[in-house]
Amino acid sequence: MTAPLAPVQASAPRARDTRTELFVRRGLLVVAGASALTAVLAGLTRIGVPLAWGPSVSAIHGPLFVLAVFGTVISLERAVAVARWWSLVAPGAVAAASIAMIAGLGWAPWLATVGALALVGVNAFIVRRQRAPFTWLMLIGSLALAFGNLSWALRVPVFEVIHAWVAFFVLTIVAERLEMSRLTPTPRWAGNALIAVALAFAVVSCTATWIVDVAHRFIGLCMVLIAAWQARFDLARLTVRTQGLARFAALGVLAAAFWLFVTGAVTMLLPMPPAGPLYDAELHGVFVGYVLSMVFAHAPIILPSVAKIALPYHPALLVALCGLHLSVALRVAGDLLPNAALRQAGAIGNALALVAFVVAALWARARAR
Repeated sequence: MTAPLAPVQASAPRARDTRTELFVRRGLLVVAGASALTAVLAGLTRIGVPLAWGPSVSAIHGPLFVLAVFGTVISLERAVAVARWWSLVAPGAVAAASIAMIAGLGWAPWLATVGALALVGVNAFIVRRQRAPFTWLMLIGSLALAFGNLSWALRVPVFEVIHAWVAFFVLTIVAERLEMSRLTPTPRWAGNALIAVALAFAVVSCTATWIVDVAHRFIGLCMVLIAAWQARFDLARLTVRTQGLARFAALGVLAAAFWLFVTGAVTMLLPMPPAGPLYDAELHGVFVGYVLSMVFAHAPIILPSVAKIALPYHPALLVALCGLHLSVALRVAGDLLPNAALRQAGAIGNALALVAFVVAALWARARAR
């Protein structure tokens, strides 16, 4: 979720290609949005909300949201950073995998694997162009994603590969925050420590299948350390004192770090079963509290770069962000108590926060005009 690198100025034929690419990018975002809607409805049916549509895909709620929605958005952003037509293979394959998942096609995981391998190629190209610790971390994160997708395609249960997927998102975000840390004085030891923890996190996440209990607790420790690093050294601790978009983004980043810390502590102290309330708390603490909060925080910055659609800041976006974190708190509390009513209220709140963000974005655009 980094800001794309500036592409080389285009000639007239390249301008025509850019219009075509822009059409493709927007189409991929539409697929990601449709996948998000389907995944939300599927998740609500899993939590016990009676819906007429959604039960048929409830079994793939997790992979659909994690891979199809977040995976498409991140790989598309990386493709824009590369500014090469072939880099669209990665988000294109992931978007096709999401359609195949919804259609119930058995080879959907293989399409997702193709998309992940294409993303590895994109990140390798970026490393070749700019050798830096944060570009290497993005490459390693995409390798973890490819490992997880391949394992899933080989019919390894989702609860055994979920840590590899978590590693992809955490390393991608860590890389972005490490890049941003160059804008503020950060001790060299702090940057090196973050890289070491992130690398250990990636390695252990991909071997968690064989050393489940030890790996599980070590992964939780890594989450706690990464969250503590963000709270102490992240640029957001300075920009949160500003106003407008910068403050909104900083609040999203710091709130996300809080949930990574909480999830890491729960993961480190409590066993993670393959299903049930604890499983729900740990996964949604990461993917909703951490990853989705980061998406909210960066959307006004990334959307104009990826789709050439302006998303000006409006305080309504902050309302949606607060609603997201309140709903995560309800859900995690319901999981840990355990209290089914609280868990269900949190799940519904998660969905409403996502809808509120879309409405707030549309309102912000309307007010700007």
